[in-house]
Amino acid sequence: MSRILLKKFLFPSILLVSFSSAVIAQEKGNGAPQKPSNGNNVVIKMNETAAPLDLKWLIQESIEHNPEIIAAQKRLNAAKSKISQAKSLEDPTVRAGSYDMSNHPFNFNGQTEMLQQRYSISQRIPFPGKLHLRNEVATEEANMVEKDLLAKIQEITALVKSAFYELYYINNAIDITEESRNLLRKFARVAETKYSVGKVTQRDALAAQVELSTLANNLIILNKEKGSVIARLNSLLDRPTQTPLGKPRSFEKHTLHLTIEELEELAVKNRPELKRFDHAVKKNEANLKLSKKDYYFADFEPMVEYMQEDKRSDTWASAITINVPWLWSKNRLKVKESKEDLSAAKSDYRFINNKTLFEVKDFLVRIQSSESTVNLYKTGVIPQAEQSLKAARIGYETDRLDFLTLIDSQRILLNASLLYYRALADFEQNLANLERAVGMQLTQ
Repeated sequence: MSRILLKKFLFPSILLVSFSSAVIAQEKGNGAPQKPSNGNNVVIKMNETAAPLDLKWLIQESIEHNPEIIAAQKRLNAAKSKISQAKSLEDPTVRAGSYDMSNHPFNFNGQTEMLQQRYSISQRIPFPGKLHLRNEVATEEANMVEKDLLAKIQEITALVKSAFYELYYINNAIDITEESRNLLRKFARVAETKYSVGKVTQRDALAAQVELSTLANNLIILNKEKGSVIARLNSLLDRPTQTPLGKPRSFEKHTLHLTIEELEELAVKNRPELKRFDHAVKKNEANLKLSKKDYYFADFEPMVEYMQEDKRSDTWASAITINVPWLWSKNRLKVKESKEDLSAAKSDYRFINNKTLFEVKDFLVRIQSSESTVNLYKTGVIPQAEQSLKAARIGYETDRLDFLTLIDSQRILLNASLLYYRALADFEQNLANLERAVGMQLTQ
């Protein structure tokens, strides 16, 4: 919901006691049924269409079913399979043929003593150290793909959390608006009664109808936004967008006690994207060493051949073949290419490091701002607005204040309560993004 719309809402006085208790002490709620699968993992089972909606269940479902996570896992499996390929020798070569030692290209006279059968086998052997370097390159590539998988899991987890808290806010906004509209109907009847006996003008009754229409329109907008958020959650879980979801479970606001220095240190050590480019640097360093070996050192290909002749003794032959890597420019250019790749990987690492430190600082500032707003409205603005609305209601009932003053008091309290829930959702969403930037969970 657009934040501009917050100013258009009304808050019912009937919510004074119930909302105050909800703000001061958030409900903990009962967890979804859990079944231990082993010492470390927990399998969460939940009826999807029943309230409340559990965040842990959503995260578990997304990790198991999200297509991007599944694709990243498959790429990791493929990358691991390349390691054994990289450190293996090339296929041996086997050759079989005949050699006619006569002057005739075709032997039609049965001169088998002039026909020689040859069988040979050869194996190309890289220069010592090349297989080790190829294995190192493939291993670092697999490590990079593994970090991509971890980064994708953290990204999807942050998106699920963000959608969950957005849905939590929208559901609370709908409930508050519904109750406000019901209470406003009662105020409208009071205004109509006073108008019928000549105590107030028709303006009060018309103002009540305008406010009711405004609330009805706001409910339409909120319900459309709710459907959009539910569709977003379902897409993250790889399910049809219209699949129903229950109301998000109430939660206690998390608390973050880490300083900016501690968060930056954790991010440098744990963020998968940063560690990915650390592996990229190591991979390109090994690739540079390999390209230099390919340029300066030749490979060997030993060969053994067996020759068979009729009416003569069998003979053997052996040979060794080497390539000449420094003759053409391709291997020299390969060394240059590897140097550029290494330089690019180091620059990428610095970029991700700078981006990580910025995101940590940025999300921490947003968290602190949201937390300040939550505390301000919880302990200051909302209690004061409640007292103001109570006084305005008494004043209207005793004909000391007009109807518009009562409506203004309701608006102030409604805006304060909606801003409180908005700040609470923002806090949890920014915390989820901070955890993604740091690369680990920061709260229980």
